[in-house]
Amino acid sequence: MEIKNSDYGGFIVSKNINSGLPIRYSFREKSPIPQLNGWNLYSTIDDDNYISNADNFIVLNAESIYRISPVILEVFDAHYGTDLCWLYEDGVCQDSCRISLFF
Repeated sequence: MEIKNSDYGGFIVSKNINSGLPIRYSFREKSPIPQLNGWNLYSTIDDDNYISNADNFIVLNAESIYRISPVILEVFDAHYGTDLCWLYEDGVCQDSCRISLFF
């Protein structure tokens, strides 16, 4: 799949995800930074202490996200306010337990 990064903007991603841990939670909020798309992704081990430190996050482009979890591009256009909890079976994304869409 060819991905044009400029169509998506940057994703804020836990460094734990970039190191290979699965995504547990993602949400989208309007970003004050135009280059960011509002998606934030947390890993299965990120706790309140971890997420309170901005140094624990990086900005990734769409190609990088696609390599980590292609399904995120399928929900990319979800409205601001969307939050998703990721469930896994044998290391494969199975379903989401909560999806909140605000129109």
